[in-house]
Amino acid sequence: MDVQTKKRLQLIAIMLVFMAPIAIAFGLRLGQWQPHKLRNNGVLVQPPQDLAADTPRAVRDAAFAWKDSQYRWTLLLIAGPDCATACEQRLADAEKVWSLMTQKATRLRLAVLGVEATPARLGRFTRLDFVQSAAAPLQALRPVTPDSVAAVVVDPAGLLMLRFDPGYDPSGVRQDLSRLIR
Repeated sequence: MDVQTKKRLQLIAIMLVFMAPIAIAFGLRLGQWQPHKLRNNGVLVQPPQDLAADTPRAVRDAAFAWKDSQYRWTLLLIAGPDCATACEQRLADAEKVWSLMTQKATRLRLAVLGVEATPARLGRFTRLDFVQSAAAPLQALRPVTPDSVAAVVVDPAGLLMLRFDPGYDPSGVRQDLSRLIR
């Protein structure tokens, strides 16, 4: 093999080393493969719904608004009719999610829609803000089954970004929130 052929083969080998990962990535993208670790547990709301124009009423925070001036994300639990045992467990799970967020917890606020703010609940769920809102996107996500809860994530700009159907896994909510909140 002469020197010129040897150099050409070296050049082709170098090109293959750099082009192979691009070709593999392109093939994976065409096959719509995505690593499991990067998938959302919730369902992305497409297009994101703007809630900033709605003015909810909250029991604890008189200045509660979907567009947060302190740049906090909101985990909103939307309860179906008759909040009983399973519903109360979801409220407790939300507070547990907040506590597991550790240093990111200050960037997350918890709210619940459709649950009566009784003195017993206010004393038991100290991190939850009981809100009332007539926003159409939120009312559309309200479960119809008794004693069930759906959850949504509202970004600091007041956009409804992510939803979790009734029966969601709280650890999946925590995973999604830890990816969103930096």
